Amino acid sequence: MTEFDFSRIEPYGAAEVPAAINRLAKSPFFGRLVKTMNPSVDVGAFAALMECITTCDELQYMVMRPLVFQIVKRSMTSFTYSGLENIEKGKPYLFVSNHRDITLDASLLDVVLLNNGYATPEIGFGNNLMQNEFMVDLFRLNKMFTIIRDGSRRDFYNNSVFLSHYIDHVLHEKKSSVWIAQRNGRTKDGDDRTDQGLVKMFSMAGTGNFEEDFVRMNIVPVAISYELEPCDTMKAIATYTSLTGIYTKTHHEDVLSILSGISQAKGDVHIHICKPITPEEIAHCASFKKNERFSALAGLLDKRIHGGYKLHKSNYIAADLLNGGARFEDHYTTAQMETFIEYVERESYKGPSSAAESKLMEIFLSMYAKPVENQLAIEK
Repeated sequence: MTEFDFSRIEPYGAAEVPAAINRLAKSPFFGRLVKTMNPSVDVGAFAALMECITTCDELQYMVMRPLVFQIVKRSMTSFTYSGLENIEKGKPYLFVSNHRDITLDASLLDVVLLNNGYATPEIGFGNNLMQNEFMVDLFRLNKMFTIIRDGSRRDFYNNSVFLSHYIDHVLHEKKSSVWIAQRNGRTKDGDDRTDQGLVKMFSMAGTGNFEEDFVRMNIVPVAISYELEPCDTMKAIATYTSLTGIYTKTHHEDVLSILSGISQAKGDVHIHICKPITPEEIAHCASFKKNERFSALAGLLDKRIHGGYKLHKSNYIAADLLNGGARFEDHYTTAQMETFIEYVERESYKGPSSAAESKLMEIFLSMYAKPVENQLAIEK
């Protein structure tokens, strides 16, 4: 047994669920969230249904799964998935996913797993999202654990050790899977890259033997792709601002991003569960020295995610628009290009000057084009 006390960050246990559901149903935020996910639902009847819930697993299956189906129905042209043959039922995995939407990335994977008889993972979320009691209850009821990111450099190190031990605890003591994003925060520029520091954190609870520590984690990369990027305008503005100064989130920005991600049209959406990282691949990474081992493993995760990313017509059109050519014209029609151009012109932010607008348009298109570039790079 581990010496750490994880009670402040882990999902609610069965004894905590009834009180948390009661608080959730009485919150003024509850009705707004439910209506955002499904405008036709009777909030009162929905709250009454929740009173029957006794575990986080029941909440996910009876409540969240139908709500996510409504999001799919209302905001997606299609939702598809692949790669279930790469994982086994009853085996815990460390799912490392690219991150495009605050809540939907993991929620959609949950639905795929639930519909096919797999157990759902515990999900890592930053404490920046835990802004009030309602958010804490909502997330911890949905098998989410808190990743603490505040404090000094020493705090950051200690929190990383703590998180590493918690992930190890979930995988090997709870015998449950874990979902975690490949980097801190969503990808805003379309370039899905695994943070080397994240990979290093995974090993902090280990024995110090790189090969043994990572083999026992059963790492499975996950690639999620949206035809229309959730919060794409907000992401483009954030990227532009970070280039011209220091970008600072507004107080309610994360909550607004969650609501926008739920309601915004997303076109075709696909999740691919990639092949697990093999012992042989980890052994190859272990042959490098010091931090190069973690960099090699991060690069391997990137290669899997880039290869598993389903490219949509929006990606191909953006790549051709950005580069002024027609290299990928076989992947879309003229009408589809015109529709996407209209979308870009409607959604892209109007800047304070023509130069700013031009740069914002470039950033907006690059967000969609980058996955094409990344996939081409691994094919060389």
